[in-house]
Amino acid sequence: MNYLIIGGSKSGKSEIGEKIALSRESKSMIWCESLTQRTNVSRVSLRKELKSMIWRESHSQRSNVRREQGKVIYIATMKAYDKEDEERIKRHVENRKGLNFTTIEVQRNLHEIVNNIKSNDTILIDSITSLLTNEMFVGNEIIKNPSINILNGLKQIIIKAQNTVIISDYIFIDSIEYDEVTKSFKKELAIINKELAKLCDNVIECSFGNTKYFKS
Repeated sequence: MNYLIIGGSKSGKSEIGEKIALSRESKSMIWCESLTQRTNVSRVSLRKELKSMIWRESHSQRSNVRREQGKVIYIATMKAYDKEDEERIKRHVENRKGLNFTTIEVQRNLHEIVNNIKSNDTILIDSITSLLTNEMFVGNEIIKNPSINILNGLKQIIIKAQNTVIISDYIFIDSIEYDEVTKSFKKELAIINKELAKLCDNVIECSFGNTKYFKS
């Protein structure tokens, strides 16, 4: 199963993405239905729920015939450009403690890590916006059409992994007139999001802890 989760800053998209990836119960969607019945789910509540779910799984007495599960790989794409970014990365690392993720830091060229992924792995990529920033702005150069390289890597991962959960941003609703570089960035993100919406089985929008399903 493949998921695209979009939302603005502090919308809860990362927490919901983590829950989906760690559940590995992509076919049933039972946990998704329970989330749609709740509004304004706090991050603290989601963290407690995630850790409780992991504890239950680790102590489960399920049958030995159960298919062996792969790893849950967290692909962290954020690059620190200033002190604020460094603090944000530290918070993310702290939040992931105890959640059984195998973390791989990838700032560019997702296709280079495909050989590290097994067919029964679940992949969480957070986030496309950070990845696009890294791919588009390299030193003093602005790379044209970075979406091509990004989508190439994403498609290879989607084909290789059992489950893929992809976090992206929604930055298209304001009426501000931006400079050409910012317009180009927004266009590239829109191209990526549009293609991922076609490729993924489920598309979820998060807004202030609420979830809306456009494709499931």
